This record gives sequence, C-alpha cells and structure tokens, in this order.
Amino acid sequence: MMSTDCKRWKFKDSVQVLIYTAHIIIQYRKAIKLAHTSEIKEAVERLITGCEKQELSDLLGEEAGNQFFDALMKLDALIEPWQNGREGRITEKQLYHFEKYNQNPNLIQKRLDGSRAAIVGLGGVGTIILQNLLAAGMQHFILIDFDAVSVHNLNRQFVYNKSSVGKLKISECRDYIAGINPHADAALYHQEITQPQDLRVLDPYEIDIVINAADKPHNISEWVYRYCKERNIAFMTGGVGSFSGQWGPLLTPESYQSGVTYEKNMPAGLLNCYPDEPIKGSLGATNGIISSFMSHDIITYLAGGSPKSLNTRIGLDFDGLHITETKLSQKESAL
Repeated sequence: MMSTDCKRWKFKDSVQVLIYTAHIIIQYRKAIKLAHTSEIKEAVERLITGCEKQELSDLLGEEAGNQFFDALMKLDALIEPWQNGREGRITEKQLYHFEKYNQNPNLIQKRLDGSRAAIVGLGGVGTIILQNLLAAGMQHFILIDFDAVSVHNLNRQFVYNKSSVGKLKISECRDYIAGINPHADAALYHQEITQPQDLRVLDPYEIDIVINAADKPHNISEWVYRYCKERNIAFMTGGVGSFSGQWGPLLTPESYQSGVTYEKNMPAGLLNCYPDEPIKGSLGATNGIISSFMSHDIITYLAGGSPKSLNTRIGLDFDGLHITETKLSQKESAL
C-alpha cells in the first residue's frame, strides 16, 4: 500500500477556504484557523489542484508541514485526486457529494448502480423514494402496489400526472423510470399485501433492501421486517401523519445478527383502535420531507455509510421541528 507521503492529495469539493488579511480559515465539517503567511497560502493553493505531502514539508518545513497535513486529515478535508467518470450523466454532480466517504466516488456510484431495491407501496412515500433512488443512479427495482392512480393522489405523488388517473400505479412508475433512465429495469407486481405470504413474490430476487412504504394493513411493516430478517435483507420503513412523521429503523443483516428486533406490541389493555384505516389528511410537503430523509438514509447505507436511522426510529414534529430518536437494542420493541 502506498504511503501518504507518496500519494497526491487535494481539497474535497465541499471544502471552503477563506483568506483574510491576517489569517486563513479552512472549513469542511469543522474549521481550522491558520496565520496568513505566504508559505501557508502557497500550500493551500497547491492543495486546490493537488500535491504530495512531501511538497508541503518542503514548503513549510518538516515539522510544520506534517502538522499542517495532519490537521487537514483530522478535518477530513483531503482526498486523493480522482476523475469524474459520470460527466454528462444524471449522477455527475453527486459524485462530489460522495467524497465524504474518503474513497474514489466512482466506486461508490458503481455500488449504487448495481443495487436492487424493492418498494412495497407506491403512494406518497414510495413514489418519492423511487424518484430519489432513481435520480441517485440506482437501476434495479421491484415495485409492489395494487392501486390505480386517483386524481387526489396528485397532491403528493409526483411521478403521476392527469393522464395517469385510472391507470395502474406500477405501470405509471415503470414509464417514469424509463423516462429518466431507459437502462434501468423494474419488476412489477400488481399485488395487494393482505398476509405475510404475499411477500413471497420477492423470493426469486437478490435484493439489497426492502422498503415498506405501505400503510395498510396496520401491521404490514412488521410483516416486511420479518420477511427481511428471514432472508437477511436490509429493511426500512416510515410513514407520515398530520402532525408528525417517522422513519426507521433501517435494519441490516448485522442488525439481525446482533439481536436488534422490530416487534410491534399492542399496549396493555388496548382492545381496539379507531380509525382502523390510515388517516385521510395528507400533504405533499410533509410526505416529501419524510420520504427524502428515508431516501437519504437508504442511499447512505448502500454507499457504505452509517445512516442516522440505523437501528433507530426517528420522529419529526412538523410544526415544532422537534426530532425524537428511539434507539432499538437487543430484545427491545419498536412501539
């Protein structure tokens, strides 16, 4: 393995350099403040285009050069230079976002390209997740839904339009996918999930993650979780109400192996619940917020990162902007 001394390094695209008369600030996730000297300014300029660590030591002196380099590495501001292999394509710009994972972003994009996601439910949550995953470069989907598009869906399900009304959601989503990426594929199931066995339509496929975006039956998220656990597939769920929404937990094969569970239990003494159907009130903006958080965490997981909702259920109060986190542990239930 090549040492850091021989490698070339450059600032990540998101690094900001502020040059003042007396000092220079370099900021990424955090920031460092340095005295403004001609040598420091020259070192900064070299890192904008790329240089070896030894060049910094030659410029600043061995000790000061090492300290400067180590401070930038601690700031997580440097990456080895790479060539964008997606220029002129949908995913061109997001490769710079992937620099935060400290490896060649082309490799991360290739990983996303080859991932397969199954989405259960193509309503206000599922369609926005589909849009985000497709835009992120994913090319392999399994879509499950039983409904046709209704005109009232158009306030929050943005893959559809007036011409979609009366047509099957799975067919319209297939056409949407083809319009964005004709090389992507989607297996379609016009299927109503009324019992756990209905999820067996997924059996023939190698799947990287199954996303529950359906809100009925009331225990469908638990059915999807159990199916994923049985097959050792990553699982994500979420939903939106009038005042709040929630997403997660995102559970992975490692979650199952460590004993993390997602078992919904009826509160003691509860006999019934009204209404037993999902609420009618639904706003496009709030669906978009929760679905985008879910999409972010799914992409982060598939890219090799550790998303916030990993083994965690997150709730968001839309009006107060309060966030709650419930970390699941071994033998603990998600209520």
